[in-house]
Amino acid sequence: MGVLDGKVAIVTGAGSGIGARIAHVLAEQGAKVLVAASRAESAAGTTQAIRDAGGQVASAFGDLADPATAQHLVDAAVAAFGGVDILVNNAAVTDAATLAKDANIADMDAATWERTLKVNTIAPALLCKAVIPHMIARGGGSIVMVASGRGVQGDLGMPAYGASKAALINLALNVATQYGKQGIRANSVVVGMVMTPPLAASISPEMIALFTAHHLTPYVADPQDIAGPVAFLVSDAARFITGATLAVDGGMTSHAAPFADVMKLSSAGMLKQD
Repeated sequence: MGVLDGKVAIVTGAGSGIGARIAHVLAEQGAKVLVAASRAESAAGTTQAIRDAGGQVASAFGDLADPATAQHLVDAAVAAFGGVDILVNNAAVTDAATLAKDANIADMDAATWERTLKVNTIAPALLCKAVIPHMIARGGGSIVMVASGRGVQGDLGMPAYGASKAALINLALNVATQYGKQGIRANSVVVGMVMTPPLAASISPEMIALFTAHHLTPYVADPQDIAGPVAFLVSDAARFITGATLAVDGGMTSHAAPFADVMKLSSAGMLKQD
């Protein structure tokens, strides 16, 4: 018996990376999973892999910048499995063209802001709108927002992405507050660098070392490090956890900014001892 037996889950952005791993873990724990992705081919890849592993799975796809996509995904889950108990809002804008324009605020155009907010914030809100009535009909449910350290810190780039993720955290708080008495929980996980296959193939060893230095753990995350906490939050083991923002980032957002530099000075014996 899996801890999620009998549950139906929608995972957005499940074609690859973090979302694909979350979908696999939920299926491994017994959930029936709707793999939601932007393209048919990416949805199909994750779906087939889960099916080959013995999981119960269906798929749907669409551009989350289109307001109609949210309802389409929920309708697909209900048609396939009869309802929805779990929603993981994981999808985000990650295409290189948009991210390249998400840089200095004074240079950014409205289109960059609009696409980022549509996919990262408005679509999750519309998915909540579409899924909440089905959750209430089944006695409750659990929603997890995959947020980011960029949503709780300033940075030299990606202000639209950061603002959208900050809004996502607040969206979870509002869902938890408005629908908690009807059995719906909503939480956020704040993630940092995650070594998905595309990132691992493109990032330099120097950049990995830089980020590792700013973690409190001796390593950076892989997708399983995110999928495990998400699976916990949607399970009955977390039934008394709602309105929480859980940092799943190796301590990246928990310490003072000079942490890594102080550690370097200390290891070099350059700090004064009282």
